[in-house]
This record gives sequence, C-alpha cells and structure tokens, in this order.
Amino acid sequence: MWRYIGTHKWITAVCILGAFLVCSWLSSLTAALRGRVAAQVDIRRGQYQLLGYGLPSPSRPEYVRCLRERYNIRFRAVAGCIVSESLVSYVDAYDSEMVEAVNHKVEHDVFKECHEEAQRIWMEQVKTKQAQVRK
Repeated sequence: MWRYIGTHKWITAVCILGAFLVCSWLSSLTAALRGRVAAQVDIRRGQYQLLGYGLPSPSRPEYVRCLRERYNIRFRAVAGCIVSESLVSYVDAYDSEMVEAVNHKVEHDVFKECHEEAQRIWMEQVKTKQAQVRK
C-alpha cells in the first residue's frame, strides 16, 4: 500500500483533500441540527441560556443583566470576533430554538424587551457622560 501511495502522490493528495472537504461540509451541515438538539436538551432540563459570539455591543452588560434577573436566562459568549461557519450555524440554531421556547413559555418577547431596556439605559449613560464632559 505504501508503495502505491508513493507512486501515486497526486491521486493520494486529491483523495485526502476531497475527504477533508467532505468532512468539513458535513460538519457545517450538521452544526445547525446539533444546535437545535442541544437547545432542546437544555430546555427540557430547565436551563435557559442564550449563546453569543462576536464583538459585544456597549449595551450587552445591561441586556445580560435584564435576562438573568427578570427571567433567569443566562448568557454565554462562545467566541470572540473570529468564528467558523459551523459555529455560527450552531449558535444561530441553538438561539432560535431557545428564543422560541422562552417566548412561548412567558407569552411575550422577553429578548426584545430586555434589548430595548438595555439600549435605553445605555443611551442614558451616554447622555450623562456627555453632560459631565460639558461642565
């Protein structure tokens, strides 16, 4: 077998590359499914959380506080600015499943409510800082 690989290096390289591409393609396809299943498991266990990635917005701390204090929903950052396509698929599928379940349970959009409150508080803080600078 090693002799065949040695004499057919190009064929071996193409086969290895093809196998790698197929595996990574399947991984990104299954990421959304894995995210939905993980969310369903957490929902059944009564553990509500939202996953996040990317650069945080200035209002994120207030948003996280609102979700935690009012609705006992945790926030977990799973990645910073550099994220893979499969991680984005996983997190988006997980969050969509979780948002649907929480909103159904509470009977209103708690995420929109907390987002709007966080934005309002952040804007008030900015205006206060600007007023202090002017003095």
